[in-house]
Amino acid sequence: MRNAWMFAAGLVGVIGLAQAHEEPIDTEWCEGGRVVLLGKFTLHGNQLQRYANYVEENGVCPGGDDGVSTKTCGQFDDEYGVGRSASSNLCSQFAYRVGRGDDGTVKPIFYEPASFRDGDPNHHELYSVKQGVVFACGLCEMPVERRETKQLERKK
Repeated sequence: MRNAWMFAAGLVGVIGLAQAHEEPIDTEWCEGGRVVLLGKFTLHGNQLQRYANYVEENGVCPGGDDGVSTKTCGQFDDEYGVGRSASSNLCSQFAYRVGRGDDGTVKPIFYEPASFRDGDPNHHELYSVKQGVVFACGLCEMPVERRETKQLERKK
């Protein structure tokens, strides 16, 4: 019972964090499914800067277009955008699609630094790529019966 309460409290915290800070995780993503953490990653400042330089010079995400639509690249408004884009790009490497919807999609869940995920309305200004970013990639898995229902709906 204690584990159930801890899980519920953590989930509420993640959902609240997502809504308040415009993080990639929102209450509608993976609704009806479960989020599986694929691993914890750290991108250091020099890696983020190289990523930003590559994208700005070439206009594409590293790795090219593999048909997965979860990647985001382009010009960055600020260094916060670099951290989000690099994290999303890395997590998208684990994505697969099973039809429409969220099943098989992957999104970053940010942990550090506090200036990146903090509730301060100025977090875009406070964050610097020199701080790096620590995050996990969360994979959305839908139950088999929900996948089958979606496939039947598509055939109609």
